[in-house]
Amino acid sequence: MALGNKEIFANNLKKYMAKYGIDRNKLCADLNFKYMTVSDWINAKTYPRIDKIEILASYFNIKKSDLVEEKSFHSSPLLDQITKKAAKLYPPRQKKVLTFTQDQLDEQEGRVEEERQTFRLRKSAAGLGIYVDDDEYNYEVVTSSKVPHGADELVKILGDSMEPLIMKGEKVYIHHQPMVENGEIAIVRIGEEEVTCKHVYINKKEVTLKSENPKYDDMHYDAEKITILGKVIL
Repeated sequence: MALGNKEIFANNLKKYMAKYGIDRNKLCADLNFKYMTVSDWINAKTYPRIDKIEILASYFNIKKSDLVEEKSFHSSPLLDQITKKAAKLYPPRQKKVLTFTQDQLDEQEGRVEEERQTFRLRKSAAGLGIYVDDDEYNYEVVTSSKVPHGADELVKILGDSMEPLIMKGEKVYIHHQPMVENGEIAIVRIGEEEVTCKHVYINKKEVTLKSENPKYDDMHYDAEKITILGKVIL
């Protein structure tokens, strides 16, 4: 059965959102659209006005016809599964999916990046702090193309307080710096021993460490007890 205009538009919009790693919240924020309006488009409940279609086409750098005409995306059940799951990820994780697929394509086409870098790998809590000895670390060799600009060290996150942004067991790169802007994520040392990963907020002589996971309470410390080891690169 042929699809109607609303269904065709909904399918095309979802495809381009998934292709460029754009979720509804970002689309609404970038284009000043109402969330329910975009949801109705995606669910094929309503059809947008021509001015909105023009704005969307410009945003994705495509033709208006790419949104309103039925297209063949040369898909498959496996690609559909990959697209659906990738669309649910937060943008930093979507970037990792893109990097992985690019690596796979390079390998398939004989463009494998052979250059490697060695990073010191330490551990950090994401919850309550854990004891970490500065002498307790390993080394990990990674492909240079996967290393973000400014990365100095690799840290494995042991807890779940930064989920869903940073998952338990995930490894993140940090840039060594003694200060961060309020709200940025950092690896910090509490006192002389405990190390944790948190959003950092500095207010005069007090530092607040805030989790991404709402089940964890904020942690408050005197500023002299906190040492910022580095900013997490997302």
